[in-house]
Amino acid sequence: MIGDVIDLQEKYLHTADALYDIVKKELNFTKKLVIGIGGESGSGKSITAFALQKVMENKGIKSIVIQMDDYFKLPPKDNHENRKKSLDNVGMHEVRLNVMLENVNQFKADQSFIEKPLIDYHGNSISEEVIKTDDIQVMIIEGTYIFDVVGLDFSIFIDRNYKDTYENRMNRNRDEQTDFIEEVLKIEHHIIKQFKEKATVILNKDYHIIMP
Repeated sequence: MIGDVIDLQEKYLHTADALYDIVKKELNFTKKLVIGIGGESGSGKSITAFALQKVMENKGIKSIVIQMDDYFKLPPKDNHENRKKSLDNVGMHEVRLNVMLENVNQFKADQSFIEKPLIDYHGNSISEEVIKTDDIQVMIIEGTYIFDVVGLDFSIFIDRNYKDTYENRMNRNRDEQTDFIEEVLKIEHHIIKQFKEKATVILNKDYHIIMP
C-alpha cells in the first residue's frame, strides 16, 4: 500500500531471524514458498513481514511482501464510509481474497510476473502494479484474513487483540480512534480468532515465538 510507513526496529529483526531459522528447518527453499502472517489491526503484521524479508535478503533469499490492504474492493475512505452505513459491511467480503489467491497460484506456478491491485491510502485510489517474480523464492503475504487463502506453506499468527494493539494503532494514525472503530475491531476480532488454530507458529502478546 502506498503511504504505509515501516520502522524496522532491532526487536522485530531479532524475532524475524528466529522465524527464519524455523522456516528453514521445516521447508525446502528450492521451490517457491508462500508464508502468511495474520493477526488483528495494529498487531505487527506488516513490520513482521518486512523484517522477515530483510532477514531473508541478508541470507541471500529473494522475497516479496504482499499486503492484504491492497486487495480491498473499495479504497480506504470509501470503505470506511461503507462500514458506517452498516457494520454488516465489515468482514472478509470486503476483500478480494480470490484475487490474492490467484496471485499466490500464479507465483507458485512460476510465472515471470504477477499483476496485483495497489491502493494509495492518502490518494484514496486503487490502481494496478506488475511485480517481476521469476527470480523471487518466497512470497510473504500479510493481513487480517490471509489464513483463509489456500496455499500457505508456513503461517504465523500474531496473538494480540485490538485492546493490546491500541498504542500501535494510535501511532499509525490512519483512523481516528472512535467508538465506531472499536466496534469494527470487535467484529474483526471474532472473525480472526478462529485462524489461530491454523498457525504453524504463534507470536504472543510479548512478541515471543510459541510453537503450537
